[in-house]
Amino acid sequence: MGTLRQITTQRSIFIRKMAPVEVETIPYDIMAPVKNLKVVDKAFELPLVTSAYTEIVSLASPLTPYVENTVTTITPMVEGGYNAIKTKVEENVMPHLPEGTAEALQSKMNGAVAHLTVAVEKVDSLACGGVDQLVEKIPALKEATPELVKNTKETLASYLNSATSFLA
Repeated sequence: MGTLRQITTQRSIFIRKMAPVEVETIPYDIMAPVKNLKVVDKAFELPLVTSAYTEIVSLASPLTPYVENTVTTITPMVEGGYNAIKTKVEENVMPHLPEGTAEALQSKMNGAVAHLTVAVEKVDSLACGGVDQLVEKIPALKEATPELVKNTKETLASYLNSATSFLA
């Protein structure tokens, strides 16, 4: 099991391996405030989450080349279809729209994105508070995973012994 820094680096490398995509209608910087949710970072501070993530990454690593090959194969087809549709819309639909429609739609979309960003940030803050409450109520979540498993087994055995003694 690696340190939190190693796992965060692994997570960043895994995320950065995605194929680049150009989106002309929604600039990336609009979504920047919601790209990195604080609750994810807070969850990764818990050893249980960190070890589960490490295990999932190690299980999924044999599939990564196949996924990358599939994405590499499909991406040009999707881009070609997108460009064809975009061209048709620009040639056949846009000239028939009333003047200012595109700007009005862009303005409404920007407003909707701003509202959504605020909502996501609020939910993120609530989720962070929920993680804090959960860790406060169950301090065992702060323990290293092997220690947590050991303590859980011991507690369960103790409860089972008490229950069998009571029922006997």
